[in-house]
Amino acid sequence: MDQQSKGNIKELGQLIRDCRGTLSQSKLAKKVGLPRSNMKYIEDGVNAPTAEVYEKLIDTLKPDPEIHAKMDALYMAIRRIPPPDICRIITRNKDLVDAMRKMGDRDLTLEQVKSVDALFASFQKNREGEVRK
Repeated sequence: MDQQSKGNIKELGQLIRDCRGTLSQSKLAKKVGLPRSNMKYIEDGVNAPTAEVYEKLIDTLKPDPEIHAKMDALYMAIRRIPPPDICRIITRNKDLVDAMRKMGDRDLTLEQVKSVDALFASFQKNREGEVRK
């Protein structure tokens, strides 16, 4: 493991510890289904959480959006995969995979990201305005 990865694991562990606040490490470990020793290794930056544990940590700790984004960036840098909630969205929307593949190995421009963001935001607006039957 390279130094950058080790640093990312330590930083993610510190963010988890910070988000835990007054919740004891034992109680957090129990809520996410880990032994306390494993939770300590994660918070101390010795181990990175698995996808399942990371998702439970996010659900339990409910970090504010800025911290959540930072945690996701670290998780992605460590595991080299998107966060679990994004993986689930992609998995459930098979056609999205084909659409994304059209990008090839190119990065989106800032303008393109803003367009995609606006498109995805419109889905939420549509959902909020739906009439339930």
